[in-house]
Amino acid sequence: MNSVISFFKKRNVSVVLGMFVGTLIYCLGVVWILDLGSFYAGGVTGISQIIETIAVNVFGKQMPGFKSIFIALLNIPLFLIGYRGVSKRFAILSVASIVMQVIFIALLEYLNTNFGINPFQSMVGDKILLSILGGLLTGLGCGIALRAGSSTGGMDIISQYVSLKKNIPFTKFSLSVDLVVIIVAGIVGTLETAVYTIIRLIISILVLDKVHTIYKYMSVKIVTEEKNRMREALINKFNHGITIYTAVGAYTNKTKYVLETVVSSYEAEEYKNIAKKIDPTCFITYTGVKQVYGLFHRNVIA
Repeated sequence: MNSVISFFKKRNVSVVLGMFVGTLIYCLGVVWILDLGSFYAGGVTGISQIIETIAVNVFGKQMPGFKSIFIALLNIPLFLIGYRGVSKRFAILSVASIVMQVIFIALLEYLNTNFGINPFQSMVGDKILLSILGGLLTGLGCGIALRAGSSTGGMDIISQYVSLKKNIPFTKFSLSVDLVVIIVAGIVGTLETAVYTIIRLIISILVLDKVHTIYKYMSVKIVTEEKNRMREALINKFNHGITIYTAVGAYTNKTKYVLETVVSSYEAEEYKNIAKKIDPTCFITYTGVKQVYGLFHRNVIA
């Protein structure tokens, strides 16, 4: 059992698993719920849905696989931005997720169109519940993929880029793009569809913000007597500066050292692991940091 757990904790395995699970959940949310309620997703998927709606109005019939093709085409220039602006690993993982999206969405649409496979079919008249569930699944899927170091492609790549390079919160940029999609959806579709899509969007953003914490920051304080060993280990492993000051333990009256630094939230766990390995008795605290100004190196997770 321990060998299985250690296997899934390996970096590459956890990233691929997170990408697969996140992409699958996202696709289920799009086909089973958003399409069922005639809602729109955000970003590239939402744009593809709008193009599909226009095509259906023109040709008068559904075209399975049409949306998948446009998702693939629209993601090509965004891949180049992710490859150059975030990291090669992130871009490659995002492409893998996009390929999976094309396959999953086409397959789910085929099964739904030809065999009526959709467990939410009975909820077709409950628009509010569908919009809530749609936001929950799409937000959760995107969040899981991003947290693992991948993305579900599309505007997630751009949002990750501006979060890393321009220090603009991921969800704020994503929300701005999605609002444009909603405005267009209201014009192409109906006002009712746009309103329910807004509800879906709010739920999705809230879930995404809770799950995707990669570029949030934390202040880490480590109280230890092993000042030099701790400092060398943390500096050699990470590229964040550390402030060191002395303190006196009230019970022991011994001099200790406090190492304080600000890190990206996904790095905090590794700080703890290194610190505990050097000094099992060290005292560690984490504090959430809303924003960072000044010289701070932002590492990409992928």
